[in-house]
Amino acid sequence: MIALALAAFLAQEWQPRPGGGSFVNPSTMDQKTPDELLKYALERRAAKDFDGALAALYPLVQATPEGSLRETTHFERAETLFMAVRYYDAYDDYEKFILRYPQSTRAARAKEQEMESALLLARTGHKDRLMGMVSSSKTGIDFLKDSLRRYPREDFSAGYYQKLGKFYYERSEWDHAAEEFTLVLEQYADSPDSVFALYMLGLTNESRFDAVDYDAKPLKDARRYYERFLEEADRLRKLPPPAKESVDRLLGAVGERLSVVYQHLMDKTYRTARYYDWKDLPWSAAIYYRAILRDDATFRKVLPGFPETEAVHRAKRRIPEIQAELQAEIEESRAGLKK
Repeated sequence: MIALALAAFLAQEWQPRPGGGSFVNPSTMDQKTPDELLKYALERRAAKDFDGALAALYPLVQATPEGSLRETTHFERAETLFMAVRYYDAYDDYEKFILRYPQSTRAARAKEQEMESALLLARTGHKDRLMGMVSSSKTGIDFLKDSLRRYPREDFSAGYYQKLGKFYYERSEWDHAAEEFTLVLEQYADSPDSVFALYMLGLTNESRFDAVDYDAKPLKDARRYYERFLEEADRLRKLPPPAKESVDRLLGAVGERLSVVYQHLMDKTYRTARYYDWKDLPWSAAIYYRAILRDDATFRKVLPGFPETEAVHRAKRRIPEIQAELQAEIEESRAGLKK
């Protein structure tokens, strides 16, 4: 593995002295106790000399007997790899730490950092140090999903499902995004993360419609999620913090997006009504004009401020006109029969 090759290279700088108890730098003959070497490593890290810090941490982890110092050193090595933007190696080192020290007070932090390493690896791609090539996001995505399968009930697990959904959303991978947001909504219903997941399900379906606007199903799904958000706002506010703040922050956006969705739905019905008008099929057109008025009344029950659209104005004019036209045809037909 790359991590092992790197460790072997870095370990050349500091080496344990025969008999143990201290470490020596062969190039300078400087000697340090394990505690001093750890302090030195953290100083190098603070100075952004990550290679220098790791050159001390790798041999220190390998040569220090099991105990609190080795636990601390191992954790700091993983943290240093993360800070050095070596997310692939950091992910691996955090998992090794968790397996070795499952009862550690740092275990929860290691799990969260493991997930964060995977997410950042998905965003940046995995660079092969030997080939110098950057792969796709697949490695990071796979790593994050593996972590979430292992640790699904941590306080932050729902948040990382959420972040994975947002990652897919930003890449316009609507189906994958919807899967992650739905998982949060269904499996973490009592989590404050479910607030944002519900909003994002509406936004994801709306975006899917924008990509293929001849399919009304995503638009209807978006409407369903936005309306559900408004209906359940009071319940959602009672979830653990910061749910209340999230609901209050998103309410305005949900109303705006729902208004846009209503407009899209009405426009689609309006186009169909006008098509039948153009085909000189007034009875068929009237069906859709009446649907526009019914929808308008339904929309206003949810959004009282929904504006009266061109489609509604047209429907209000055309329905009486169609009725008059049809009545005239009926009377003309009757007059013809009498003759």
